[in-house]
Amino acid sequence: MSEPVDESRPIRLVFDTSAIIAFTRGSIHVGELLAEIDDEHAAVALPLPACMVDAVPAWQTSTDSELLVAHRATAVKTDEPGLWQALAATCEIVGRADAAAAALAAIDLNVDVLTRTPLIYTGLDAGGLVIAIEE
Repeated sequence: MSEPVDESRPIRLVFDTSAIIAFTRGSIHVGELLAEIDDEHAAVALPLPACMVDAVPAWQTSTDSELLVAHRATAVKTDEPGLWQALAATCEIVGRADAAAAALAAIDLNVDVLTRTPLIYTGLDAGGLVIAIEE
């Protein structure tokens, strides 16, 4: 397994639930993006409370999650308690708490969300903060 993410690595992308599931199912597109980000000595944010938790039923084995969480180019992120109102408002727009957590993380970090479900985010910035998984 890889070493945990170096805190000095800048976050370049946020994985939403669908991207986490795609990774654990061996998506070449998601794996290649993660490898490119690692090569740039950067990292991917994994929103913990919604995206990681919501992805659990789809993991094929516990090793899938361990590989992603322990990867040196991933950083598990938690929501700030004071942002609960922003999370609730974003949830009203996108319709799901996990997508809202990913969107808020991306907005806060000024990066994009990698997703298999880009239409969920169309109410935010006309959907301009997403990269669709091509497969």
